[in-house]
Amino acid sequence: MKRLLIHAFVLLLLLSGGMGLIAQNSPSDTSKTVSPEKVSVFEDFTPKRSYPTASSSYSPPVIHKATLPAFILKCNPILLIRGQAPIYLEHKLSKSWSMEVAAGITFTDYLKAVIMQGKPLGQKDPNVNQLSGLTGKMAIRYFTGHQAGEGLYFSPELGYVDYRKDVSGVYMTPDGRYTNGKLLDEQQYFDIKALVGWQSSDPYENDFTFDWYLGLGLRMGHEDNVVPDERNANVIKVNSSDVANPLICLGVKIGLGF
Repeated sequence: MKRLLIHAFVLLLLLSGGMGLIAQNSPSDTSKTVSPEKVSVFEDFTPKRSYPTASSSYSPPVIHKATLPAFILKCNPILLIRGQAPIYLEHKLSKSWSMEVAAGITFTDYLKAVIMQGKPLGQKDPNVNQLSGLTGKMAIRYFTGHQAGEGLYFSPELGYVDYRKDVSGVYMTPDGRYTNGKLLDEQQYFDIKALVGWQSSDPYENDFTFDWYLGLGLRMGHEDNVVPDERNANVIKVNSSDVANPLICLGVKIGLGF
């Protein structure tokens, strides 16, 4: 009997120790559950670029110089056949407006000599001494683009041209005597023009410009032309007249900004 009681007491101790171990290993609060967040160390370094697709429209950028030169110095090679050699200077006044002035010299009008007078090109008359005259121009220009000095423009222009030469020969003096000497052959013109043109600049910062233009105008002036006398071909005289003729303008100027 005593041995049975000892065995029952030992069994009770073993059962109570096992329950204590189970209670220590079980969590006391299962209501709070923490789930770790997933963080990618490469997220901030992913390149963010948008590429055009087949459905999207893409327009290439138009290159314009940020600021054009304030001054442009130009020449007009085509005017050389008209016996004019002006040097132009254009100055930007505002975003849309600029002013252009020109001054130079005149010499033989080759176009007039060949087409209107029928003289061979380069033929020199020993009785004619070509003199240097003057030419000048002034214009105001309105540009329709993003800044003055580039793109489409409209321009009124005023001009002055003076051709001069001495013609040697026998002529009659005002008192009726014949003498051998020189008479001045001179033509002075005042031009009014309405021009439209396109001025392009170099987008690679070289400051070269090309100024294409065309227009219509009116030339008014006075001519003193030395011609042979109708009564005696060996005698020269001066025919004076006032003229007014239409003008057609077409050309290109080459410039350099500074």
